[in-house]
Amino acid sequence: MKNASIDELIEGLADDLGPVRPRRIARGWLLVGAGWLAAAVLLLRAFGMRHDVAAMPEMSMLCFWLIAAVAVAAIGSALRMGLPGVGRDYSGWRWAGLAALALPVAALFVAMGDGRAAAQAMHDDGRCLFVGLLAGLGVGGALFAWLRAGAPTSPARAGWVIGLAAGASGATVTALHCPVDNIVHIALWHGGAVLIATLAGRLVLPRWLRW
Repeated sequence: MKNASIDELIEGLADDLGPVRPRRIARGWLLVGAGWLAAAVLLLRAFGMRHDVAAMPEMSMLCFWLIAAVAVAAIGSALRMGLPGVGRDYSGWRWAGLAALALPVAALFVAMGDGRAAAQAMHDDGRCLFVGLLAGLGVGGALFAWLRAGAPTSPARAGWVIGLAAGASGATVTALHCPVDNIVHIALWHGGAVLIATLAGRLVLPRWLRW
């Protein structure tokens, strides 16, 4: 190819170029925060808030903040996946997820020592699970939109993290609604929403996050 042809090719490609607005992670946090807040307001208005939110038992409060930490860590990792760059660290959500395993492990020990608590936890109409899954759609949708525009290098990993963030954020809303302080109930039904959302994110989303 002659130099003139190469120059014409470069000029033709350059004619289609335009300025691109840089992606700011702060904008991503605002988008996700708005989705989280909107889902919480809508769901709590529809299903109600527990009457003793300001005086929640210590165990329920601990579970709430533990799940919230998982949500924040997963959201941070997902947002960084949507930014250009090589060699970024996305492992924060894994450590938070491992720490959150303390909840089901503690629930297992309680269930083994207190059959009544386990039996009470089993008798649930699934409302907490339903609320958690619905409440996670705000964060899940916001992260999907963010990563869809950013095209992450690993769609499978992005699907995992979006699902985890959606499920954990939804579980925090469930904690503000559900008056049950049984740790087995919390691990089974609140944690179940996190597990289902994470699996759904991995199975459904990767195909839509590719270039």
